[in-house]
Amino acid sequence: MKKRIQFSKGFLPCAILSLVVIAVGIFSIVTRGINFSIDFKPGYIEEVQISSNPSVEDVRAALSGVSGASVKAVGAGDAAAYQIRIGADKSSDALGTINAALNNAYGADKIDVLKTDFIGSQLSKTLGFQSILLLIGTMLCIWAYATLRFRWDFALGAIVALVHDCLIMFAFLAFFQVEFSTTSIAAVLTIIGYSINDTVVILDRVRENIQTLDDAKTFKDVINQSLSDTFSRSVITTVTTLFAVVSLYIFTTGTIHDFAWALIIGLISGCYSSIFISSGFISMIRKNWKPVYGLHAFAKKDKVQK
Repeated sequence: MKKRIQFSKGFLPCAILSLVVIAVGIFSIVTRGINFSIDFKPGYIEEVQISSNPSVEDVRAALSGVSGASVKAVGAGDAAAYQIRIGADKSSDALGTINAALNNAYGADKIDVLKTDFIGSQLSKTLGFQSILLLIGTMLCIWAYATLRFRWDFALGAIVALVHDCLIMFAFLAFFQVEFSTTSIAAVLTIIGYSINDTVVILDRVRENIQTLDDAKTFKDVINQSLSDTFSRSVITTVTTLFAVVSLYIFTTGTIHDFAWALIIGLISGCYSSIFISSGFISMIRKNWKPVYGLHAFAKKDKVQK
């Protein structure tokens, strides 16, 4: 008989834990807000190149005296530049203050202003709205795929896990006030793809065990056996991916550092939700499930004995 770990005992405690973390995240968003990057803020924008190629942290330090100035690194190598934005509520004279601070820190002969522009609030709102539509569209496509491949309740369980992962990532971003940028959106989409891969592997084993597991008396038995069969695979793939992501987090800076941080949270949440949240939700829906195939198994056994 295969080893069967009783994962179902952790479904309710894990659901409560997730609700607490998400509630703390929502409270942080309401009280402190989300630390949006310059990608989502209206205002004046200036893109400059600095011949000495300082780090983005050095540029931010040089502009620390300019109230409300945000800095983002763009490009790499010879095309590396720095995108500096000041809020729309600030005076346009602030751009002159920014240039003066850069000239003082690096020298006027090393500063090359590539462009200066103004981004209105409507454009920033449009970018935020499009990001939300992108997430919703991705969820719908995954739901359609899971419904066609499995069943509606399996698909719904997978979507619940993905929504859980997104909320957990936003909760941590809000609580720790990590800058939220388009790179963060990329991290969320990456985790959605990674998490659904884990969930599909588990659901595929559940579908198989429904047909072949002779000693299952309840659906929790099927879930527990399926999770036991796939547990090592889920943990090993997550841990090996974390090795690379943690390396990025330790040895990089700027937006890549924030991207790696978001991926670390998402990878852990994705593995956790595939095992406890998605499976727990499906188990709750199928709490009245009965093993029809068991009758055939016993009939077959009696026939052999006779």
